[in-house]
Amino acid sequence: MNRKIFIIHSSEIVRKGINAILRIYFNTEIVMLEKKEELKGFCELTGQEIIIIYENTADSTNTNFFQLQGNNQVKWIAFLNDHEEPAQALPFCKFYITTKTQASQLQKMVSRCWDKTRRHPKTSDSEELTTREKDVLKLVALGHSNKVIAEKLFISIHTVISHRKNITEKTGIKSISGLTVYAILNNLIDTETINPEDLI
Repeated sequence: MNRKIFIIHSSEIVRKGINAILRIYFNTEIVMLEKKEELKGFCELTGQEIIIIYENTADSTNTNFFQLQGNNQVKWIAFLNDHEEPAQALPFCKFYITTKTQASQLQKMVSRCWDKTRRHPKTSDSEELTTREKDVLKLVALGHSNKVIAEKLFISIHTVISHRKNITEKTGIKSISGLTVYAILNNLIDTETINPEDLI
């Protein structure tokens, strides 16, 4: 059975970041959509194992979700922007995530949706970033160049590059958008401090 993951969120940063995180663990097609209404273009899918990670909003409607459910095995993971679980359970939702959810927690949720043994990245999730690596990661996530990071932290560009290499090895994330979401999910930066234009 073929598998697909749909990431539906109004924020391009969130979409690209979740995509970068999941690509580390899962070798499957990932489709990024801005609005739930865009799911109507996929309603003819059949025989798929589908996970939909979607932004839960007050006006959320599940019409397209129900159409997909008819011919596929679908699991839902709701992204809660207000950081709190809803007062009432959301229809069909298996898990909830927020900006405080750890990258490894999201990976485990997807694995549990598919009931398969998780695929580990090359490095251990338990390998912690040092304080200086976190400082570098914050500035990388905010779109600063190696030169600017070196100036702000009073270190050499060579040292910045070394820290960035260590960060990539420990997190398993190579893209700036992925590192940005990693920083958000680990409470290193706030989404309001990010300029999407600075991301590559």
